[in-house]
Amino acid sequence: MSLEKADANVQRVLQWAIERMGSAGFSLASPVSLAVDPKLNIMGYARESRGTQQIVIAGWALDSEMLGGLLLHELAHIYFTERSLPSHDHRLIQEVFTEVREGEGLNRREAEVLMDAFNHLQNIIVDDLVFTAMTGKELALAQKFFAGWITEVPSGDLVTDVGSLARNAFAIASLKRRGLYPEGSEMRRRNDRFISLLGEQVRSRFGKLEETLERAFPWCATWAEELKRLFRAYVDAKQRSHLLDYDDLLPEREREMKCPKCGRFSLKRSEKSVMCGFCGHQLSPGEEARYRLYELLRR
Repeated sequence: MSLEKADANVQRVLQWAIERMGSAGFSLASPVSLAVDPKLNIMGYARESRGTQQIVIAGWALDSEMLGGLLLHELAHIYFTERSLPSHDHRLIQEVFTEVREGEGLNRREAEVLMDAFNHLQNIIVDDLVFTAMTGKELALAQKFFAGWITEVPSGDLVTDVGSLARNAFAIASLKRRGLYPEGSEMRRRNDRFISLLGEQVRSRFGKLEETLERAFPWCATWAEELKRLFRAYVDAKQRSHLLDYDDLLPEREREMKCPKCGRFSLKRSEKSVMCGFCGHQLSPGEEARYRLYELLRR
């Protein structure tokens, strides 16, 4: 995979997105870098690379009006990953996914649709943070973006149509849970046609799926404005009293976690020791103790 460096304009959008997430109460502890993949067929994704979090963007997405929304979305994934939440525990996800795939005897295409469905649920949770960080103009762009997700005519292939059904449900639930779904819209008409062509038996199943996604982890969607006011009041009170909290301490602790020999951040832990992922330096007992404390703080 050959990646390219993001230009200054994209870097500025990233900085805007980081600041917007922080203003909404979701500050990141890790440094974030950008890269561009000219051959990527999805808009982008987040991953850990050389001790930092990296967002990889498709070349075709650089000119998209949703670039800011994409970066907010990937930063929210990083926020959940930093906190080692089960929804973003890759080892746990892989274990469960493998168990289900093997237990149900799924073929490759069926397994891909299952993983896509999980990603929809994961994105529903992540986007609670994103929508909280968005303003009116950005919310309108998101509404337009999700409207483009709707499949209107079934393909006739069962596996493909199951995937489209989950995709439609995700797009509609994403807007419904934030009060942005227009009931008499073209979006609804297209989805109704898709379901009717699949048959009435599918309608009730679609309703259950869409309702599950709409109501999953609803606290942030239901109390978004109240949470914003509460966070602002909390930050103001903290600053007036010259106090630090957990989120303030974690970035400070991370800055201490660079390798004492090469100064880079890519520490790896084994059962017996901790060493630098770059130069192989083995940490002293005191350095190792600080690393293990940092791991506990991140949880």
